[in-house]
Amino acid sequence: MKTVSNLVPVERYEFPDSVRAFLPKFAVIPMKKDPDSDFTCIVHENDFVTEGQIVGFSMREGSIHKSYVHSPVAGRIVAFEKCMLPDGSDCDGLRIRMEGAFSYLGKELRPTEWQWNSPEQLLNTIEEKGIVNTFGKPLDLAMQISQCKVSRGRFIVVRLYDDDPSHMTDSFVAKRHTAQVIEGIHILSHALKTQGIVLLKQKKSQLEIKDDEFGSIPVFSMEVDNKKYPSGLVQNIVAMVKNAPKESGQEIFNDISEFGLFVDPETLFSLYEGIVLGKPALESFVHVSGNSIRSSAMLKVRVGTSIRSIVNQCGGFIIPPAKIIVNGIIMGSEVKSLDTSITKTVKSIAFVPSRNLSDDHSSPCVRCGKCRIVCPEGIYPDLMYRHSIGGKQVGSDMLRTFMLCSGCGLCNSICPSRLPLSQTIELLRNKNEDK
Repeated sequence: MKTVSNLVPVERYEFPDSVRAFLPKFAVIPMKKDPDSDFTCIVHENDFVTEGQIVGFSMREGSIHKSYVHSPVAGRIVAFEKCMLPDGSDCDGLRIRMEGAFSYLGKELRPTEWQWNSPEQLLNTIEEKGIVNTFGKPLDLAMQISQCKVSRGRFIVVRLYDDDPSHMTDSFVAKRHTAQVIEGIHILSHALKTQGIVLLKQKKSQLEIKDDEFGSIPVFSMEVDNKKYPSGLVQNIVAMVKNAPKESGQEIFNDISEFGLFVDPETLFSLYEGIVLGKPALESFVHVSGNSIRSSAMLKVRVGTSIRSIVNQCGGFIIPPAKIIVNGIIMGSEVKSLDTSITKTVKSIAFVPSRNLSDDHSSPCVRCGKCRIVCPEGIYPDLMYRHSIGGKQVGSDMLRTFMLCSGCGLCNSICPSRLPLSQTIELLRNKNEDK
């Protein structure tokens, strides 16, 4: 592990509260999120849609679950067009011109007594509200719950801090909306019929969640030094929980594995709004930062809002950014256009000037071995890279070690040749999953 200060400059200012982002005059929402699924659109051009109305859904072949797309605003559909996504790809999108009255925004939403619902009813509502689990690789929460029910363990693992040290979205939601996060854990526990709950808090956190909050459900709480990186990825968490000392009756948590349900505060807050308030997943908390932008902010942003609109709300640029990075300086991806739409999975946007960037032009591997030294899993990223580009081939046993990779990106951060080591390992993993 490396200390956070060695990796990225961490913003030290804590936001007292979030600010609602400007509502977009035009919302451009992606319709097809998964290339392996088929999308069905149930609206037409010039149709008027209400806030939260289902406008389409996608389904994977062989799956019983639908991934619903909702209109984030009330308005009229003006066009079907290409929508730019934060990961750099594009897909078919829906442009909606905002007009008319809203169904949820500005309304007093009465809490429902969800406790009377069966796990199956909760699962159907979670699916209908389009709730996405933003822990790691984003997935539909209803689908994950169904998968966990048939896996080896039904543990809920709640990480109450951020996986990437350059943003503070999850820690903000955990601290400022603790009651809603706790309620989200209760809902998830009921829907999953969980065997146990793991609560991971950052050291010296003032966040208080009592172990007896969840009744007879076994709870294991531990403090994590999130000043060390990586400390918030699935493999790190599984290892920490298994190796941590446990009291009598907590031995059940020795069986925790990557097949449990790992969630973050933003997912739990969205779950609370969907089940308790009946509100579809229409917005997300986004941490805006960077030395190029005039002011930092914690915004609550409607899906379909452009990054350009967020820049305007934060006072514009002081200097033009050399890179726009979403979801963390270490683990995130670069956005090429200010017209990119915010999706449910965006947690942060960093506007980085050229002076804060190192030279990113790649050169041949100098065989320094630094990537091997820094890798917390003991992988040899340089050998994987050479194998992938047609250089020296490695044996099958060595090649299979890519399955140990957590995706932390430390190999990229230390490589003097600026080689895409982490991305290469991810490609190897994807090829193996496709076979």
